Amino acid sequence: MRKIVVTDDRFGDGAALEKSILEPEGFRVEVASCHTQAEVVAAGRDAEGLLVNMAPLGAEAIAGLERCKVLARYGVGLDNVDVAAAAAKGILVRNVPGYCDHEVAEHTLGLILALARRIPERDAAVRRGEWNAVAPGKRIAGTVLGILGFGGSGKAVARAGLGLGFREILVWSPHISAARIEAWLDGTPASLGIIVKPASFAETLAQADWLSLHLPLLPETRGLMGRDAFGAMKDDAHFINTSRGGLVDEEALAEAIRSSRLGGAGLDVYRGEPLPQDSPLRSLPNMVFSDHSAYASVESIAELRRRTATNALEALRSTGA
Repeated sequence: MRKIVVTDDRFGDGAALEKSILEPEGFRVEVASCHTQAEVVAAGRDAEGLLVNMAPLGAEAIAGLERCKVLARYGVGLDNVDVAAAAAKGILVRNVPGYCDHEVAEHTLGLILALARRIPERDAAVRRGEWNAVAPGKRIAGTVLGILGFGGSGKAVARAGLGLGFREILVWSPHISAARIEAWLDGTPASLGIIVKPASFAETLAQADWLSLHLPLLPETRGLMGRDAFGAMKDDAHFINTSRGGLVDEEALAEAIRSSRLGGAGLDVYRGEPLPQDSPLRSLPNMVFSDHSAYASVESIAELRRRTATNALEALRSTGA
């Protein structure tokens, strides 16, 4: 029987859903626990396809895959896959765009609401037996939301944000245009009295009260939000990242908050995960943290697993395998 390997089963059920899709098509699905490239090769050397979560698929691992025709990644990003090495070897690479756009948008707005209304602090105070002990929060209505990146999650944040009463939503991406925004939002903002418009990177930094990051991690975007970018933001603005930790210089962010240049931040992703105990971010006020979970819901995870298995199957069929 032909073999497909799940390199790392983060869902804890032995890839039951994936097996229900692939095994009726004549594939034996094996589940491994790969943390190194050598472990990937040991588990997948003779596999025709790999379903990959966080296992490293660099050039070394790819070189050792003797029969592989497809690498199907659980997720949108391909940070842990050497796409060029796979292409050079004729291996197809597949991901799952859009599976969690709604979840990321909801989580982003949840972080904004938590910061604006100081909900974590109020929760902690009530648990301590205190009452009305936390200073008032901020009104979101009438402020400006800036969105860096207008892919699936950036678009979802723009649409979801219409209900919070922002005065303006500024959007920047390398290929943004007013026509693209209008076509996607289909006139809804105007009917609500909200302006949604493209802006330059500098304009978005300078005018946003809430700046939300939705960009892929690429060589040209790594460290994009550094000392200069945070220094260009409005005093008391808040920064939200549900995208990739590597986009942010965390020392620069910590300094901006420590010096009261920024009002606070809501973070779901970090340069090192889990967030290191010695991270300068941990001790700062006005921070809301979550554990790289913006993507996760019962529904999104089921969709992710189903589409990853289906991606592998369809890719193998396309190669004549």
